[in-house]
Amino acid sequence: MQDVNPSDLTLWPTLRHLYPLWREQWRLVLVGLVCALAFTGLSLAIPILIQRTIDEAIVGGDSGLLLPFLGLILVIAAFRFGVNFVRRYSTARIGIAVEARLRGMMYDAYLRFPRAFYDRHATGEVISRATNDIYPVRYFIGWGVVQAIQSVMMLVGAAIVLISVNARLTLIAALAMPPIAVLTYVFAHKVFPISRVVQAKKGNLTEATDEAVIGIEMVQAFGRENDVRSRFGDRAEAVRVETMRQAGIEARFLPGLIFLPSLAIAAVLYFGGKDAIAGTLTIGEFTLFITLLLQLVWPLEALGWIINLGQRATAAASRSFAWLGSIKALAEPADPAHLPDGPLTIRLENVRFSYGGGSEVLSGVELEVAPGEIVAVCGATGAGKTSLLNLLPRFYDPTDGRVLVGGIDSRHLGLAELRNSVALVTQKPVLFSVPLRDNLLAGRPDADWADVLAACEAAGVAAFVDGLPDGYDTLIGERGVNLSGGQRQRVALARALVARSRVIVLDDPMSAVDTETERHLVATLRPAVAGRTVLISGQRLSTILVADRAVVLKDGRIVENGLPQDLIRLGGAFAELFGDETLAA
Repeated sequence: MQDVNPSDLTLWPTLRHLYPLWREQWRLVLVGLVCALAFTGLSLAIPILIQRTIDEAIVGGDSGLLLPFLGLILVIAAFRFGVNFVRRYSTARIGIAVEARLRGMMYDAYLRFPRAFYDRHATGEVISRATNDIYPVRYFIGWGVVQAIQSVMMLVGAAIVLISVNARLTLIAALAMPPIAVLTYVFAHKVFPISRVVQAKKGNLTEATDEAVIGIEMVQAFGRENDVRSRFGDRAEAVRVETMRQAGIEARFLPGLIFLPSLAIAAVLYFGGKDAIAGTLTIGEFTLFITLLLQLVWPLEALGWIINLGQRATAAASRSFAWLGSIKALAEPADPAHLPDGPLTIRLENVRFSYGGGSEVLSGVELEVAPGEIVAVCGATGAGKTSLLNLLPRFYDPTDGRVLVGGIDSRHLGLAELRNSVALVTQKPVLFSVPLRDNLLAGRPDADWADVLAACEAAGVAAFVDGLPDGYDTLIGERGVNLSGGQRQRVALARALVARSRVIVLDDPMSAVDTETERHLVATLRPAVAGRTVLISGQRLSTILVADRAVVLKDGRIVENGLPQDLIRLGGAFAELFGDETLAA
């Protein structure tokens, strides 16, 4: 069985996975980069024009140049405003597009992941990786990447301009750059591991929240509010502690990235001021140095923020890409076989199964179900009934042995064809937040409505549908909360009948219905499933008696096999399992 809990990716593999998503938006990226280049050029042009205005119009005494220079500066500033708007809009769209793409990849992967994945991971953790973990990626890929490139452009462009004016003063201003580089490097290496921990803690917090909401009935029924509140508080405190650690590192390093450029400005003020006084540097050139250095404060500060954002984004993305790259769907054959026409036989040959390398749940099960036969799978709690039934739609593969459907190993069939042929009703059926009509048609959207009504009559849905506010058009709440447990089971049974699957798997499908309703369902079930191969499990003898044959599981093995009435008379494991019910039978 594959590992469904892989380690998070390291930095460079994460970036290699992010790059194609960024590249997919190449048109917007190109627009953003062109605008970044234009913005940089315009930002450099304004100080140069200010320098010329001072030296030629103000100091030079040519007042006729003052208005033209001022007008040109205003035009360039207005044009820069427009360029900046387009850049920010395009980069925002890049981030939103990448976020949507990555979230779609995660959701598509969730639909393909094997059931073993969901056994291993809590719902809150799964939700968190498709929500909380993607937000930092959006802002880094969108705003951060192009802003970083623009900041580098600005630094290089300003350096070229300043060197052309006064190389000595430029060197003095650049003395702050090595400390900034060192500070940036140390900051990046310190914040990255903490960013990973913060994302993990946020996932744990989402998990605690999700469990409390899903299990609110039991929380309130057993008065566990304080325990749940305490658990949530512990997870929230863990997020707070790690976030404060991250904030502490940011507080120690980010101010330095703002302070060091100020030292460069101070040095230029001192040495440049002396040169201006001595006449070796014009007032306009001196102003040019100060103006450009002030403009460099934000790019340098932005680089610090971008590095911080990049660390958060890669830490978050590393978690998502670890799942996307390492967890595979159940393998499907390159050239799948196809099921034969007509009713299907089911055969389990020496089937062994365990969850995640644990102890065996099934230990060499041998079972054959003839086409059109109804077989009841019985056993005490934990005997392996549900595990056996879950092998038929191939939610899991056996660790050894074979499951044959229609004489073909289920691993040699396409999953779509297999699952279209095997309908499933579980103990706790899931209904969708759509009208009842759509829930019934979920397995076969093109079904004739007469077939739906017949299935509803057989499954007992017709008995309560008139009491619903809008009949078959009643909107079913999340997980079917506006229906009783028994009603949900009947809807799920009707849905399976509507699907016309040739194999029906019923995992304790009547556990939540009353005795009278069960009698009705047992009476109508046999004709409703005529010609289909059915495996059914249940805890009531009355449910089991619908079957042609019963098998009893004990310790992962079949210990009895025969007609239910014969097994009752035998007085063995089957009779012991149902106790006093066998006396009434």
